[in-house]
Amino acid sequence: MRAPPPLAHALVCLDLQRGRLGTPSSTEAEALGACQDALVQARSLRWPVLHVHSRLHAGEAARSIEGLEPLPSEAVYVRNGPSPFSNRNFTLAVQALGGPLALIGFGLSDTVLATAFAAADRDLGCQVVSDAVVSPPGDRLGPRHPLFGLMSQLGLVTREDLFQQGARRFAAANMP
Repeated sequence: MRAPPPLAHALVCLDLQRGRLGTPSSTEAEALGACQDALVQARSLRWPVLHVHSRLHAGEAARSIEGLEPLPSEAVYVRNGPSPFSNRNFTLAVQALGGPLALIGFGLSDTVLATAFAAADRDLGCQVVSDAVVSPPGDRLGPRHPLFGLMSQLGLVTREDLFQQGARRFAAANMP
């Protein structure tokens, strides 16, 4: 018999570093605003928040994007590979939490995709928060996108859906 799912997700903030910022666009600004909103909501619900940074960035480019900085109580994991699971401490932390993971940040066809596949390989529940994922122009989430190959193991949600799911699960768990 499988244990019931946990009531909260772990919010995984992927590569929210200044070096990932592209040419200013309304699409990027909207997605970053959605990231900030997701971060605020997750913190208010006391979800675990895990920040992942790429080792590829150095100096100013390695710094967090303004408004998306980790709190002193939130862990930051530096990834060497395409997903945060390349960091052993991240893997151990996520396995201890047991999922599910809610992914926000950069970028749809690299870090987010690699993280979703790595989570699926470890049987961890994973949801991509589609409106809080920054993608370069031309990178669209359509039926031919590689993420759709994971749809049996992956959820594709908006911020609103993500936080309403948590409220519904909490209410169901506390029904008399």
